[in-house]
Amino acid sequence: MSTPTKPMKSAQDLVEHMKRKGITFNIVSPEDAVQYMEQNNNYFRVASYRKNYNKRLNSKQNPIDEYVNLDFGYLQDLAIIDMELRYTFIQLALDIEHFAKMDLLREIERHNEDGYKIVSDFLNAQKTDRKQHIQSELRQNQNSYYTKDVYNKYNPDFPAWVFLELLPFGTILDFYLFCAKHFNSKPMCDRFYIMIRCKSVRNACAHNDCFINDFHTGTAPYKPKYPVIQKLAVIPSLSSDSRKRRMQNERMQELIYVLYIHNEIVTSKGVHDKAAQKLHAFKDRMMRHADYYNTNQLIAANFNFLKLVIDNWFSIV
Repeated sequence: MSTPTKPMKSAQDLVEHMKRKGITFNIVSPEDAVQYMEQNNNYFRVASYRKNYNKRLNSKQNPIDEYVNLDFGYLQDLAIIDMELRYTFIQLALDIEHFAKMDLLREIERHNEDGYKIVSDFLNAQKTDRKQHIQSELRQNQNSYYTKDVYNKYNPDFPAWVFLELLPFGTILDFYLFCAKHFNSKPMCDRFYIMIRCKSVRNACAHNDCFINDFHTGTAPYKPKYPVIQKLAVIPSLSSDSRKRRMQNERMQELIYVLYIHNEIVTSKGVHDKAAQKLHAFKDRMMRHADYYNTNQLIAANFNFLKLVIDNWFSIV
């Protein structure tokens, strides 16, 4: 069955629609809300954060289509926090991609690989369609102003240090896993399964997707990785129950993976310190209006959890 079409509404119509849903305009006036949705953000994105709020119950304890303790100012604040989160975490994800390459090259050198045979072995280990796809990814570089010279210089025999510069992160991670198994390295395998989730965060940030519009538990399809749980377990004042509940949310789980692997794989103190500064600036913005969420335990608990992790894993001396 096809989804019924909905007519496009003006910002003014949408404000009236939100009022009917129980959303108040005490922090931001209806007039300012109209201006915000016309010039800064659209209703579809701003309203998505209402998913973190409960609806009123009728006399039979069934939800009705009206929200409890939800002001437009809260939605606007959450939209801004989400934007800052994307700007911060895409930088961390790019750091991870760079240092994953560095980590892989160190392992290749440590195992006395010449850099050419390991690439050949990787390509030959792929199924025909996958190998053709990787070769197509490589060929795309011949049309790139930034990489065509290096592609043309080494094609068709790419050493590992060139191969890594010509491929998207997903294929780099496939190569990383191949090398992890080739070197029989459990630490590398563990890092791969965490970094594959970091790729998801990187892509979501790059596509400007929302992160914090659904903090509900039970959305994570996989149990959190043991090394991450082990590191979370030693954070003072973080209870076991809180840790387990927060990591049952897929988006929060992936954000924590980014923070974990950044700590594990980034070997530059300067890069780590810069990430810490960005994270603390984000944290301060996240907690600026913490009082907005005193009546929403779901949001407050997730913000406090993320704050604790940042404070403990990225402390600023």
